[in-house]
Amino acid sequence: MAIETEEESIEIFKPNDKGFFSLLGESFKYFLLHLPAIATIVVPVFLVVEFLVPFLSKFIPDLAEGWTDTFLDDLLSDIIRAIVVSLIGAIIGGIAWIATIRVIASSLKGEKIPPVQAMKDGSAMLPMFVVTAILYYLLVGIGIVLLLVPGIVIGIYFIFWQFSYVLRGKGAISAFTYSKDLVSGNFVRVFLNVVGIWIVMYVLNNFVIGLIASNVANLVGEDDSIPYMLVDAIFNALGKVFEGVRIIFMLSLFKNLEKS
Repeated sequence: MAIETEEESIEIFKPNDKGFFSLLGESFKYFLLHLPAIATIVVPVFLVVEFLVPFLSKFIPDLAEGWTDTFLDDLLSDIIRAIVVSLIGAIIGGIAWIATIRVIASSLKGEKIPPVQAMKDGSAMLPMFVVTAILYYLLVGIGIVLLLVPGIVIGIYFIFWQFSYVLRGKGAISAFTYSKDLVSGNFVRVFLNVVGIWIVMYVLNNFVIGLIASNVANLVGEDDSIPYMLVDAIFNALGKVFEGVRIIFMLSLFKNLEKS
């Protein structure tokens, strides 16, 4: 299993200090240049994610029922359900996520990893990736349930755990520590960039791709029918390809923090 090293190499896309919109524009540009390789990895795996996770979410009970006997029970149940669904999706899509990070990180250095090899690396690295993902979402979830703000703070400080593990070979705890060290002293900057890219991806996935997916799906069947869910899953899986933009954006920020 190959792990990225700190050896000097020519980088095609240098993560210099840049504003959010400048970095976002370059991320989209670089994403389009590597669209075929990213799509080859992401689409097959996330077809499974988009088709299975909606079914699984229906079986998650209202875990917060009776906690406060107020409207907060429903809110907390929805939050917990969203966290569980995100965790399930992260586990199933872990191989694609790892492989995509490796492909993009290598191409940024002027190297090339075949998608098949990247998928093999993703399979080998998946167990510890899953363990780290569970710890991350558990910590964030506990923080959100308690007072909301602690969950946000934890989420931002540990936001680079994926890159720390996949590219730097850090274990679960050391990946969190490495991420925290990078964010320390740059919390506001990282927070604003994370919020910014989250808004962009949310709008893209829910109001652009999601709208197209639902309109096309309505042409082939009614809500909750197999044809409807299948078409909707296909379009949403194709939409996941654009997660490559988020990866490029966050990877650039990650490398920039390392250099500083």
